[in-house]
Amino acid sequence: MEVIADTTVLIDLWRYRKAPRRLGDLTAKVGEAAILIPWITQAEFSRGALFKDVAPVALAEFYASFHLLPFEQATIDVYCRLWVAMARAGRAPDYPDLWTAACAVTAKIPLLTRNPRHFADIPELEVIGYKII
Repeated sequence: MEVIADTTVLIDLWRYRKAPRRLGDLTAKVGEAAILIPWITQAEFSRGALFKDVAPVALAEFYASFHLLPFEQATIDVYCRLWVAMARAGRAPDYPDLWTAACAVTAKIPLLTRNPRHFADIPELEVIGYKII
C-alpha cells in the first residue's frame, strides 16, 4: 500500500520523531504503507523548516526515508480539471491543498492528512485522516 502525504504528515513526523508514541493513530492507519511526498508537500515543509533554521543536511536525511514525487504533466491536467469543476460549483479550494490532492488523484492513491476537512469536497479523492494523541 502507498499513501500521499500532505504537509501535516511531514510536520508531525518531524515534530514527534523523538516521541513516536504521539503518532500512534497515524501509524495505526498507515501501517507499513510507503509514504509518497509530492513536490508541493516537500516545498511547503522545506520552506517552513528552512525558515526555522533547520539545516539542509537534516532535511535531506529526513527526506531519505520517503519516496519523493516529481512535478508531472498528468498532475497539472488533473489539478486543472478538479479546480474548474470545483470553481464552477462555487467551492474552489486553497491551491496547495488542491495540488496535493491532484497528486493523489493522478496516482489513484489515498491522501493522508491530519486535516481531512481541507480535502473534504475534492472529487475523486480518498482521504485518510489521523489525530495526534
